[in-house]
Amino acid sequence: MPAGFQPLELESSSLLPKAGSAPRSCEAEGLQHDKDIAGFQGYRSSLPRQLLFALLCVATGGALFVASRWFLRLRIALTLAPCPLAQADWVVVTLADKQQDLVRVQRSASFNSINIQASASVHAHAHVLCEDESPLAGRLPDTAPLKGGDGYDRLLEYRCGRYLFHHGQGTFLPVPPLPADFPTSLAAVAGSRNIKGQLMDDFDRGERRVLYGANELVIPVKSPLALMGEEMIHPFFIFQYASVTIWCLQAYYSYSLIIMGMTLFSIITNVASAYRYRRRLAALAHYTCEVQVLQNGRITTVDSTELLPGDVVVLHPGVLPGDVTLVRGEAIVDENMLTGEAVPVRKVSYSPAVDGLSYDPDVHKGCTLYGGTCVAQVRPGGSERQALGVVCRTAFWTAKGQLMKSILFPRQHRQTFVGDALRFIAVMLLLGFAFYIWDVVALASYGAKAGFIILKYMDLITIAVPPALPACLTVATAIAVARLQTHDIFVSNPSAVALAGHLNVLCFDKTGTLTEPGLDLQGVVPVLPGGAGFGAMCGGAELPVSYQELLATCHGLAQLGRELVGDPLDQRLFEATGWRMLDDGGGQAVEVVTMAEDGEAGGGTTPGTSPRGTPGTPGVLATAHVRTRVQPPPGGAALGMSGTYLIVRRFEFSAEKQRNVVVVRKPDGSLHVMAKGSPEMMRKLAAPGSVPADFDAELGQYTREGLRVLGLATRLLAGVSEGEVQGMSQEALEAGLLFCGLAVMVNPLRGDTTAVIAQLQDADIRTVMVTGDHARTAVSVAHKCGMLCQNQPVAFADTAVAEGRVEDSDLALSAAGPDGSDLALSSEEQVVGGVAAGSLAAAVTGRGFEKLQQLGESKLEPFLSRAGVWARMSPDDKRTLMELLGDGSLGEDGAEVAGQGHHVGFCGDGANDVGALKAAHVGVSLCEAEASVAAPLTSKRQTIACMVTVIAEGRCSLITSYIIFKFIIVYAFIQTFGVAIMYSYGGSVGNWQYLLQDLLYTTVLASVMGFTHPAKRLSKTRPPARLMSLGIWLPVILQFTTCALFQLAALLVLTRQPWYQRFDPHPEGTNCFDRTQANSAVCSQSYENTTIFLVSLGQFLIAAFVFNKGPPFRRPIYTNLWLLLAMSFQTALLGFLILAPSTPVTHDFAGLVPLPMEFRSKLCLLLFINLAVSWLADGFGSWLFERLKGRRMCGVAVA
Repeated sequence: MPAGFQPLELESSSLLPKAGSAPRSCEAEGLQHDKDIAGFQGYRSSLPRQLLFALLCVATGGALFVASRWFLRLRIALTLAPCPLAQADWVVVTLADKQQDLVRVQRSASFNSINIQASASVHAHAHVLCEDESPLAGRLPDTAPLKGGDGYDRLLEYRCGRYLFHHGQGTFLPVPPLPADFPTSLAAVAGSRNIKGQLMDDFDRGERRVLYGANELVIPVKSPLALMGEEMIHPFFIFQYASVTIWCLQAYYSYSLIIMGMTLFSIITNVASAYRYRRRLAALAHYTCEVQVLQNGRITTVDSTELLPGDVVVLHPGVLPGDVTLVRGEAIVDENMLTGEAVPVRKVSYSPAVDGLSYDPDVHKGCTLYGGTCVAQVRPGGSERQALGVVCRTAFWTAKGQLMKSILFPRQHRQTFVGDALRFIAVMLLLGFAFYIWDVVALASYGAKAGFIILKYMDLITIAVPPALPACLTVATAIAVARLQTHDIFVSNPSAVALAGHLNVLCFDKTGTLTEPGLDLQGVVPVLPGGAGFGAMCGGAELPVSYQELLATCHGLAQLGRELVGDPLDQRLFEATGWRMLDDGGGQAVEVVTMAEDGEAGGGTTPGTSPRGTPGTPGVLATAHVRTRVQPPPGGAALGMSGTYLIVRRFEFSAEKQRNVVVVRKPDGSLHVMAKGSPEMMRKLAAPGSVPADFDAELGQYTREGLRVLGLATRLLAGVSEGEVQGMSQEALEAGLLFCGLAVMVNPLRGDTTAVIAQLQDADIRTVMVTGDHARTAVSVAHKCGMLCQNQPVAFADTAVAEGRVEDSDLALSAAGPDGSDLALSSEEQVVGGVAAGSLAAAVTGRGFEKLQQLGESKLEPFLSRAGVWARMSPDDKRTLMELLGDGSLGEDGAEVAGQGHHVGFCGDGANDVGALKAAHVGVSLCEAEASVAAPLTSKRQTIACMVTVIAEGRCSLITSYIIFKFIIVYAFIQTFGVAIMYSYGGSVGNWQYLLQDLLYTTVLASVMGFTHPAKRLSKTRPPARLMSLGIWLPVILQFTTCALFQLAALLVLTRQPWYQRFDPHPEGTNCFDRTQANSAVCSQSYENTTIFLVSLGQFLIAAFVFNKGPPFRRPIYTNLWLLLAMSFQTALLGFLILAPSTPVTHDFAGLVPLPMEFRSKLCLLLFINLAVSWLADGFGSWLFERLKGRRMCGVAVA
């Protein structure tokens, strides 16, 4: 192991924890990126090495400097010296994918007791051990001080994250999103009667300022000059400079000037594009404002950059500068910028009694306001005079910061195109070297000097590797992106377009994606008295009063002006009752009044007294939540409904709890608990005697029809006051619930869902449903839309216990017939075997998915390969599924988890889909915004038909890139072979001839090939997976052979003509082997040159025509108007050059010599034969590839 290298290792305990700090069970997003770091290696600056490096750079004319910019290890070896991390000025950060970056270490005055919470990161870093496979913490005391012997802390800023060096563990530790004692302090302040200010003292504030820095998202934007410098030393442009130098040495001044102009234009265009993109990204990320902060009982206005975790802020409508935990009042927030979800969401105050003591902003989303989102409305809570929040995350630890990091440092999927292109170029260089050997012999026989021969060899290299290749390859993607915009599909990551061409597995969310976004209440199935059974479904005007009361009050809705905001399901159920919500005027900006513990008014902007209503349990705020009022519709009095219903307390719905619970005060003053949620959860919570015996049969009847079902339960709270309700836990309030019925909702499929699924399956693309809904409901919808075969039995994978730790529960496998009836299977192996064999379709729940992962690959693999429905999936489950279907991921222990190797796409519409959208190779968000950071592609049209368009454009773009690459490579071969022939005769190619070939023909043709539109229907055939595929190589090799044979044939016909005279390489008065005269008219104009030049132009057109076949991925060539116009013009020009008599254009510009008309006719005939043979050769290559595909040749599978 190199000196100074220390693998990254963290432990489960806090570093120097404060008294009273509680460990946090954290899956915080801010720590997840760290598992991609393999280790750190320390270096210190070395003045002697730097001086030597500077001298060598001067001695090599800057070549060493350029090479050091390309190869990091070379620069490190020449300028830095290895050292322990504790003494490092520079650190090499090695990522898990072996990528390395050099980062400067910052030093600051040391805090001896800075508290870094590392409890969560043990899962992310425990896999990285020392050489002896023992943790560093086992050898060094974890209580060792942070500061080193020089009295300084070492801070590393890398990829928008911050790492502090810990001398006790000998490595850099990531600064966590939340301070160690934040959950404990938050719980204390949320449950107190009086919030006086920040959750930290001045010393803590100083520590946190060092750790977290300024609260702003600053994305560095390099100046145009700096970008220009980096772009100009790119290997491609260095090759361009070398090529231009070689051409100038051969006196190709006009050609060199034009190519250099194009190169500079390309550099300037790239720099301008990169600069504009970075500026837009920096503007999108950066936001500051003035914020009101509560400090020592007073409100102070500060700049948002000064905020730190623990600051208490007063909330007002507007954009949030950081992540904030709401502790007083309610807020209506538009999270569209982060999630792509257009529906505003309601946020409520954090309650330790309800939400638990281990607060996590990524888990407790219902009480967390995320930075970058827009607060539309705030409402004080009860007697509170302002809505208050506690800053929990700042800068790049915020949700917005994490999304910006995902854009700056996207996940790297398998991309072999660039690597294969380099291999192709390497082959062309070898081919050029073979021609060089041929020409060395010929040029030496003519008496050419060694310098001239070497110069001609360098010229062959510039021909064999076309300078226009990289620029032409970007054309196809740019045109595809523009076409997608015409379909209202907006691309934020262009590389995703080419990846879409490979997709073979598509995953869809259900509600709002496959189905309509809303649900309609079909009716309520009441429970008969005493739980004797279920009654007949009723709805509309027939809905009993008690059920109307439950549906109208048990929700998380709020009023924003005249609009209801909240969960769309709650909105539909509320609207179905016809009740109305009363606007209590919340959201107005009012003064805050703070109360001292003794009841006297504390210092505020306007001191005063705040009435408190009924007190609750001592130490628990009795009015922690905003109270919402609802009223029955006009005419409700006739049914016994009148007055105002007050929602006293709410327990928000979450995917983990699977229920929504409220406490309601009816007009008669009685208090009732109203609950709705998943039927299984309601059955578990309700008193056993209230649940009908035929519960499963009744529920199965509706889920098999694809209906969404909720369980309903209620309870009368007798002898309990409102104040006491505030002090009761959710479990205490739910005790004694009586099951009262099922709410049945219909969620119809979108009109085009079935047709789109059929089209995808016809193209042999696997379609998968990934939803949070009930498994049976999801299976029914899958049957209706065609994802699952109607007549095939379905295997279900779940856990035996619906709650608790998955590790403590067994895997439960069952099967149901096409009619929904249960099938008796003898063993677990029989179910798994049936799924693996394809005789059973499969549906897996989220808990079943977790259990299958624990049981190992033998149980998980059949379901990954076959399951068409994944139900009850959490956002994390969805993300993990995308990774396992695709390239795999790093597990919690750091071990690499292999994926199935599919190219996976995901299409979703909600906030719960963000993780899956980013983890998939291609994520498409159905969102009304033109662009969203939630996914690389965004469709404004709310339909899964966009996936067909994306795949079609992806395939078209990918094949177009292959076609352009094949065309450019064949063009390079044609030109290289022709030039080699001319060298063998002692001649050369004229200056303007190169321009005609490279610019007027090749570049124009390559640029317009991308305008061919994708095929109208997706084909079962998939594009070649790699550029190095035999399907790409075989046609190219056949065209190489065909073109070479016809060039030789043209020369053979030429030499048989009675008027033919061989070119004299030693004309009188001219030295054709002098670099300044080699391309003169005397040395370049000959019968051989004219014949080869004209045949080469014709072969360029032939290659473009042959390669641009349309089906199965693109439309026919005649649909590309621009390509037809270009080829028509070029064909006319070629016909003019061949058939026209000698003119200034043909002789002086094109450098041609007059040919007899009979020979010109033979050239035309030869080109027509060349076209026919090339067409047949390409067809033969395609046929042969299809015959060989899938077979093994020389131990390698043909693909």
